[in-house]
Amino acid sequence: MEGSVRIQIEELGVDPSVQPRVDGLDANHVRALEETPETWPPLKVVRQDGQYLLVDGYHRLEAAQNLGLESIRVEVVDAPSDGDLHALAFALNAAHGRPLSLADRRAFADRLLRAQPHLADREIARRCGLAANTVGSIRGRLEESAQIEQTAERVGYGGYVYKPRREAGELPEPDPVEALGDYLVKRERRQQRRIARYLEQLAVALDDQHKLKGWETHEDAAEACRATLDDERVAELAQELGSGAHNVLQVAIALGYDEVEG
Repeated sequence: MEGSVRIQIEELGVDPSVQPRVDGLDANHVRALEETPETWPPLKVVRQDGQYLLVDGYHRLEAAQNLGLESIRVEVVDAPSDGDLHALAFALNAAHGRPLSLADRRAFADRLLRAQPHLADREIARRCGLAANTVGSIRGRLEESAQIEQTAERVGYGGYVYKPRREAGELPEPDPVEALGDYLVKRERRQQRRIARYLEQLAVALDDQHKLKGWETHEDAAEACRATLDDERVAELAQELGSGAHNVLQVAIALGYDEVEG
C-alpha cells in the first residue's frame, strides 16, 4: 500500500467489469455525496499498466465529475496476487458506504462458483455475505445447467478440505455411531449388521431415481447410459446391474415383498 495522494481525475482509469454493483450507480446516493465533498474518504485504486485503476469509490467519482472537480484524493492499495480486481472491489465495497444489495451478493457468488467451484458453500457465503443454503441453490442451478461441474471435494475456510454431502444416486456414508458399535459385538453379528446396513443404504440410493430429472422410465435410464458410456461399458453395466438386481429382488421377496402388489 502506497498511501493517499491527490491525482487529476483524468488520470483515473475505470473498468466497468470491476464494478460489483449489478444495478450500477444510485443517483440519489450520488446527489447526497455532492452535498459534502469535504467528507469523502479517498477513493481506492490500484496501479495497473502505468495508471491508477479505480476499485472503490464509483459513486464519489461520479459526484466529483458532476461537481466539475479536476482532482481527487485516492489511496493506492495492493493489487491481489491472483489479479481478481472484481473480488477486491466487492470486498472493499462490502466493508463500508452504501450497502451492497442482495442481487450484488448473489451475482458475486455466481461469479465465484464459476471461477472456483471447488470452494465450499459456506466459504463462498462468508465472502459474499449470504446464507450457505443460498449459495447452495445457486450452485445447484449452475450444475443443473452444466455451467459448472460437480466437485468431489470442497475447500473451506483456512484450506480445510472435505467431501460434500451425498448427491442423488450415490450411496450414503455409513452411520459413524453404528460403525463404532460394530466393534462391540461378536463377528457374526457384525457381519450381519453390515449386510443390513448396506441394504438400508442401497434402498435410499435406489429411491433417488425418483429425484433424478430425465429418468421417467427404464428406457430413459438406459438411453442415458448409452449416451454417456461406450458400448463395452454399457454391456458390462447391464450384466452387473442384472446380477445385482436379481440378488436384491430375492432378498426383498424373502423380507415380504409382494411382486404383484409392488
